[in-house]
Amino acid sequence: MARSAARTTLWGLALAIFATAAATALGTPVLGEAMHSVDVTIVAGKNASDGSFDFNGYQHGAMTVTVPTGWQVVVHFENVAALPHSLIVLPSGAHQQSAPSATPAFPGAVTKNLAAGLPKGDQQTVTFEASKAGTYEFVCGVPAHAVVGMWDTLVVSATAAAPSVTPQGAATLRVK
Repeated sequence: MARSAARTTLWGLALAIFATAAATALGTPVLGEAMHSVDVTIVAGKNASDGSFDFNGYQHGAMTVTVPTGWQVVVHFENVAALPHSLIVLPSGAHQQSAPSATPAFPGAVTKNLAAGLPKGDQQTVTFEASKAGTYEFVCGVPAHAVVGMWDTLVVSATAAAPSVTPQGAATLRVK
């Protein structure tokens, strides 16, 4: 009887190891495994000398935030400019549209009142999973703001081991 119980326990352990290995190979989170997450702070209108059409003081894609594929991204967005601003993550090249698409590249990657924007002093947190590798843009969704330069770059990388930002210090990143 003890031998049968030991054999059953060994088979159960082997099955659990196999299931964990298969789930990991397929990219499926294993029960109890924590999802990687990064908090990013983005401030609209930080540099008054550019007419407040910037994110963290950067325009025209000059700031690049890189996150590994599959990570959760939590953007803490604040508008400090006198003009209203918003934020949406769109595919690369979206900044060339006078009125950007209202459909984000990733579900949840958009602030409320996209076209109207958030007034000075308003803050909003948006959360999304960077589920597909590629180059995207943080774009202000207020019509014509992106065209004049209010956009920066988001790279979702299949090879990055950790989030980063260039130029260094351009945004506050906090890994969880």
